[in-house]
Amino acid sequence: MKIMNGTNKTIKTLFIVGLIASVFTSCEAPSYPETDVIPGTNGGVELTEYNKLNIAPVNATLGADYMRGIDASEVRALEECGIKFYDENNREKDVFEILAGHGVNWIRLRLWNDYTSALNDEWGPYGYNNLSRTINMAQRAVNNGMKVFLDFHYSDTWADPSNQKCPAEWAEIDDLDVLKNAVADWTVEVLKEMKAAGCEPEMIQLGNEMEGGIFQKGSAVTSSVANSAEILSTVSTAVRTYNSEIQIMLHMSRGGNPGVLSNFYKNFISKVDCDIVGLSYYPYYESHGVISNLQANVDTIVNTYKKKAVIAEISYGYSKDAWSDSTDNTFYSDQESISANLLTGYAGITKENGTSVVKGTLENQAGVVREVIEKTASKGASGIFYWGACYLGVDGNMPSAWENQALFDVNGKVLPTIDVMAVKGK
Repeated sequence: MKIMNGTNKTIKTLFIVGLIASVFTSCEAPSYPETDVIPGTNGGVELTEYNKLNIAPVNATLGADYMRGIDASEVRALEECGIKFYDENNREKDVFEILAGHGVNWIRLRLWNDYTSALNDEWGPYGYNNLSRTINMAQRAVNNGMKVFLDFHYSDTWADPSNQKCPAEWAEIDDLDVLKNAVADWTVEVLKEMKAAGCEPEMIQLGNEMEGGIFQKGSAVTSSVANSAEILSTVSTAVRTYNSEIQIMLHMSRGGNPGVLSNFYKNFISKVDCDIVGLSYYPYYESHGVISNLQANVDTIVNTYKKKAVIAEISYGYSKDAWSDSTDNTFYSDQESISANLLTGYAGITKENGTSVVKGTLENQAGVVREVIEKTASKGASGIFYWGACYLGVDGNMPSAWENQALFDVNGKVLPTIDVMAVKGK
């Protein structure tokens, strides 16, 4: 997933700031009142008091191994910008302690090769994901009893179906054999460094939403799904040789699209040694399919392909208004009606001006996640990861189009909807 920004002017300013400044500018931390009703900074949304909102448990029996995951990739860069996180009692805490205290048992972290080489790329400012920041977050996750899931983007910036750019380090390699060995060697070296730091991932992802292949831009080697499969197969073999216990995921977008899954199997799943197929499912994108399509894809992965299925990315808005910087949000009112079409049968669907909508509310944010957990777990899914849970925005350094879908309010206080991750089943 990548974040769409409404203005390129803001982005270009960020690159200049990032190049000039040696550290991020500190932002004033909020001072919380005794009440739990915290208004949004710009959007004016008033959040329900924590203790008055009852988040129902997942009505499904989920084992201890079920992945209740959060993608927290932005945390370290946000902290360097002065962002702080608070628990439900307004106490400042390490965000990983807060997450673990609410039932989260896995942390997903993306890794870029060298973000500094992409500072002129329009997606450069978001996240600054390098190995040192990733290790910092992974260590804290492990120290709080959570497992680490490492997402190799194999890019210096965002990777998704329309953005698969070869890292600058490998851009001049024009021999496929040399390239695939370079990628494999770097992957294993990262794992070794994380092991030495006490935070070796138990699961890794080879590419991000890469159903069309990796290195589609900027590579001296011909971009093709066949070459991509050969590269990733070499990487997988190297990882198996290094540590056969590390679970390997291949990840596609549009999780409820059967055609995408069929091609993904033909091009990658059947050719690259992997344990898990990861699916992105954002119910406000029509291309992701209705939830029954998502269930069918999970069933195919588990029972036909004989792989584990994980919902690797999902999110939903708790408001259509709340934001903590000047950047336009990704989730907005028009998408509420799309969600109603995709989440057929969801109890949170209401009528507004004659249109069925799943309004951006705290209850619906939790309810959408609960709905997807229940319906995919019934088909054998092994887990779910919420994307952008901590992705707040900071003017001048790290704007975000995602904070109205985060699991923390715009001032960094955990939202009650996170309790849906504490599912223990019935």
